[in-house]
Order: sequence, then C-alpha cells, then structure tokens
Amino acid sequence: MSTVQGPLAFPSGREYQEALQNTAVCFRDHDLRGARPQTNKLGLPRPISGQFASVFSLTSAAGRRYALKCFTSHVRDQQDRYEAISNKLSGIDPGSLSQPWRIGFDYVPDGILVNGSRFPVLKMDWVEAVTLSNWLDHHYTDSAAVRGLAERFAQLTTDLAAHDIAHGDLQHGNLLVAQDGTFRLVDYDGMFVPALDGRHSTERGHRNYQSPARGDDDFDGTLDHFSNWVIYLALHAVAADPSLWTRLHEPDGEYLLLTEDDFKNPAGSVRLRTLLGHTDSTVRGLAEQIKILAWQPLSLVPRLSVAAASTPGTHIPGPRTGAGRRPDWLDGHVTATVSDAGVSATPPASLPRRYAHRRSADVLLGLLLPLALLTPSALALSELITPLVTALSYGGTLGVTAFTTRATRGTRPETKILRAHLSQLREKRRATLGPVREADQLQRERQEFDASETARRSRLTAAQTKLERSHEKAVKTAEKKKVQDQQAIDRSIASLAGERRTALDRALTSHRKVFIDGALGKARLHAKELTGIGPSLVQTLAAHGVRTAADFTGITLVSAGGRYNNVTGLINTADGRRLDIKGIGEARARTLDAWRARQYDRVSSRAPSSLPAARRQSIEADFARREADLSRRRLATETTVRTAREEAGKQLRSGLARLSGEDQLAARHASQQRQQFAQRARQLGDPHSRLTAVEAEIAAARRSARALSSLRYLRFALTGR
Repeated sequence: MSTVQGPLAFPSGREYQEALQNTAVCFRDHDLRGARPQTNKLGLPRPISGQFASVFSLTSAAGRRYALKCFTSHVRDQQDRYEAISNKLSGIDPGSLSQPWRIGFDYVPDGILVNGSRFPVLKMDWVEAVTLSNWLDHHYTDSAAVRGLAERFAQLTTDLAAHDIAHGDLQHGNLLVAQDGTFRLVDYDGMFVPALDGRHSTERGHRNYQSPARGDDDFDGTLDHFSNWVIYLALHAVAADPSLWTRLHEPDGEYLLLTEDDFKNPAGSVRLRTLLGHTDSTVRGLAEQIKILAWQPLSLVPRLSVAAASTPGTHIPGPRTGAGRRPDWLDGHVTATVSDAGVSATPPASLPRRYAHRRSADVLLGLLLPLALLTPSALALSELITPLVTALSYGGTLGVTAFTTRATRGTRPETKILRAHLSQLREKRRATLGPVREADQLQRERQEFDASETARRSRLTAAQTKLERSHEKAVKTAEKKKVQDQQAIDRSIASLAGERRTALDRALTSHRKVFIDGALGKARLHAKELTGIGPSLVQTLAAHGVRTAADFTGITLVSAGGRYNNVTGLINTADGRRLDIKGIGEARARTLDAWRARQYDRVSSRAPSSLPAARRQSIEADFARREADLSRRRLATETTVRTAREEAGKQLRSGLARLSGEDQLAARHASQQRQQFAQRARQLGDPHSRLTAVEAEIAAARRSARALSSLRYLRFALTGR
C-alpha cells in the first residue's frame, strides 16, 4: 500500500464512491472510520461532484456530520497551501468577524484508501445552509431581507480585506446562507493568505463572477474585488427591484444577474443595459462601475465601497495608479478637474453658460442690425430698384451682418474661454489616445500570453498524464504477467499431489511385480501337479523355455478349422512369444493356465502392500524438490513485478522531474513577463477612464457652446439678454 506524494492519477468520483461503501476499511481517522455516508436511491454514497473534487456527507458514530472533499486531480503544493490557510484562519479572533463565516477543516494527506493507495482528503465541518442562489430563489420578493443580506455580504468582504485574505472564487455556490441570514464561506482551494504571497493561483474562479482580465499571475489580496462588485450589485438590485431576479436570472443558472458575456461585451449586453437604465440610481451606479472595471487589471480594481455604493447619486471611486498618484508622463496634460479614473459629465463651474455685460461693439451691432435688415426692404419699395438689385442687397446685408456678428462674437471673453477650454480638452484627448492604444495593446498581449500559458499548462498536464498512463500501463502489464505466471505455477503445484500419488502407486505396482515374478520363477512345472501332462511333455515344455510359472503368462485358444473344428492351445511366453507345442491341446493348455493361476494367487497374497521406506522417501523427496522449485519460481514473480514497478516508478519520477524542471523554468520566465505586464499597467494607469472623462468634458463643453451660439449672441446684442 502506498501514499500518493506526486501528481499520479487520482481516483474518479465513482472510485471514491466505491471505497466509501466500507468506511471501516478506507479511513484511519477516528471520526471517519465507520462513519455512515449519505446515500442515493441506489444505496450508494451520494457525491456532490465538482471540477476537481467530489464531496460526500458522512455522519460519524458519535452523530457528528462532516463534509468530506475527495480530490480527483493533483494540485501542486496543495498540502502547503492548506496548512498556510488553516494557520491564518485559525489565528483570527472570532469576535473580530462580522459573522461566523469560517468553516473548520482538516487536511488529511493519507485520508482515504482507494485501489490500494492512500489519497489526501479535506475533512470539513458540515454546514446547515443553502447556496446564495437557492436562498434568492425563495426570498427575492422580501426586499428587506435581501437588503440585509447585501449589507452582510459587504461586511464579509470587509472581514476578508481586514485580514488580507482573498477567497479567489466568490460565487453563488461557495456563499452559503445560514438560517440566521449570515454567510458561511466554503471551498478554500484557491484562497490567498499572506503566507502564500509570491505563488500562482491554482484556479481562475467561476467565469460568471471574474473579470475577463484575470490571469494566472493574479494572486493577491485583490482577487475578490471584481467578484465583490458583481455580487453586491446583484443583491442590491434585487432588493431595489425584486422583478429583476425573474427577468435577468434563469432557473438553475450558474450566475446571479450578470454573466461572463456581459463583462466581455458590455455594449451588447441586454442584462447590463437593463441595469444601466434602471430607475434606482445606486443600481445604475453599480452597473456603470462594473462596465468600467470589466477589463481593468485586478490590481486597479478598487475594493467594494459600501458607503459609496449604497448612497444614491454618490460617485464610486475608480482605481488609481500607485498610491493615488497619476503617472509622471500625464503631468501637464490633465488638469485637476479630471479624475484619473472618474467620469464627470458636468462642465467646470468656470465655463460661461450665457453672454453677459454688453460692450459698445455689441450695442453698436444691435443698433446696426435692424437698420441693415430694413434698408433692403425700403429699397424694395422703390420702383426704381429692380428685384435683382434688391436680392443682391439682401444677400450682401446678410453676409456683412453674419461676418460682423462672427467677428464681434469671436472677441467676446465667453467665446474665448470656451474656445481655449475645448482646445485644452482636445489636447488632453490627443495625449490620452496614445496610452489608450498602449493599454489595448497590453491587454491583447496579456490575453495572448494567458492563452499561451494555458496552452503550455495543458501540454504539461497532457505530458504528465501520458507519463502517468505509461506508468500505469507498465505496472498493469507486469501485474498481469505475474498473475498469469503465478496461476500457471499454482496449477503445477496443485497437480503435484496427483502426480505424487500416481508415482507412488506405480512404484508399488512395480515393487509387487518384482516380488511376484521372483516367486513365480521358483514354482517349477511337475508332472504330478499337472493332470494329463506327463514327464515327457514337461521336458518338451522345458525344451521350449517353459520351466516355471514365470516363463509364461497364460494361454490363447485358436480354432484350427477342418472337419472336426479342433482347437489348439497356444502358450503365451513371458518374452511375448506364442508356442504351439505338439501334444498340448485345448485341455492340457487349460490345465497349464489353471496351474499358473493357482501359483499366482498363492504368491500375490504374500506380495508386499507398501513400498520400502527408502524407495518411498526417494519419491517423496523428488516431489518435495519439485514443489520447492515451483515455490521459488512463484516467489520470483513477486520480485520480478516489484522490479518492474520500481523501474516504471523511476521512469515516472524522472519524467515528472524533467517536466517539473521545464515548468519551473517556464514559470520563472512567465513570472518575469507578468511583472513586466504589471509594471506597464502601473505606468499606464487607467487611460480608458481618463479618455472617457475627457470625452465627457468635451461633450459638456459642446453643450456650453450651444448656449453661446450665433443666434444666442444676436439675441444678446439686440436685447442684452
């Protein structure tokens, strides 16, 4: 029996299910040994299967219920991670938490026996609670309860941030709601704690709750920031408008209100558009925040701000570069009125929104304008002026008026301020376009890099799987040959008993024959014992080699044919001849055969019924040697298969070590590349938000420009208003 130490093939959920049918054998843990698993309709342990594990419910003999997580794939440094997570969580004072969201667990490296090997398990306290989505299915119409749950979720995120913890996969299935309306947080596989700083993430979390920009290099206290906004938006939106749950959420859907597609394509998202256009201002603000943050690096996604998010009309602060400072290259290009990430649709208070204080030029234009327009009309009344001249007069007057109006309006301070402001905004826009293109390029590079890393890791996993399968095949082949050889040897050993009995029987038969043949050789033919056979016929028999009962074995009667159908008696000698002796007819032949039978019966009754001890011991020793040889051959098959397993294991370890070395080298290069990406992202800040802000200001300035149009100026010149 072995304990899994490396990335060998882990059991499937079905294999765990089979092992859990006998908990007295598969467990060493005192609480789990003999525990009763929850079963399905077929009476088999009921699994809750996930991507990397199967979870079973077990009740100990003492009546305590546990959730047992059985892993179906290998996670590198899994035990170290769980030890770090356990140390961090166990060190938190329960009184400092807003609610009892922690779940007790023990990582047991050799927790369960499956197919002759021991595998790690996670032994967790069972929680009587329902998933967040299930809770919403039953309570979405209770706005007060949903609003309270939203605030408790915000408090949970505050707890995690206060201890520099990130769950890594916040989603409806890992957020359980207890009967008292507080949260329980489960599935700590991808959790970040400070002791794990510098490592990579083992997963990317549920796709419907994660930023599309999340990569394998993202593994720090910011992991949950985007998920927090997504979940809080859903809870607040359902509290504000319960109909959103039935309108935007599908039954049994793997999301709350928004999905991965909504984050990747905000412009084409019906769900997001519904939230952006909602009557509740906080819902609109939260939806706008998610739209802005969807493609931001996680390091730039801000923490969930409950105060800002829950106050209607309050601006939610966006991410900033470094410690709140804009990049050096932006200094001189962005004024203090534009936030690095905020979006303002309100023009600066200094922008003029109307003309004021007419100057002498404005007054003069106001006096001349009616005169200029009336003069052609007066001319038109004169019969001396042709219509053509009148039209030309009107055209000229209007042209001069338009030119004069434009020239005079252009000298107005309001127009100059607006023109200067628009010029400055266009310059800011041009200065921002370059960083935006760089940010887009960086995003593409990161996506390509993540794709290449995913492909590399897939190749690594495939290579590891190939090695493992090759190892498994070699071991199975060796085991199969061992079983075949042992079965053949066992058959040979089993047949030895029958062969031994046969050999002993044959030896005894031979031993008795020697005794009987010797005794028969001493029984000589005498005429007085043979009725009808005289001395001369005895001598004739002797002349043909028949002197004793041992010299012949019996007779054969042969019909001679002829008129009288005579029968001749042939004597069968011990050496295989048949003698036709003159004077030996049927009657005399029968006499000889009867005499020999009497002699045989006499001596056979005295023949030994058992072998001599030496002869028997010799046969027994021969078979003992043969059995010992077969036993040695059987034992050698164990040595052979053990050698084959060791050789296969050596090849597997060597191959895995090679792959691990290649992976570590590639991981170092990848880490350097990620650091470069992060550095470039920090230098760029959030140019998309800056561009959005500038565009908003340009739009606001253009709205101000409409208030200072030529028609507005003409009205001002004429009326002073």
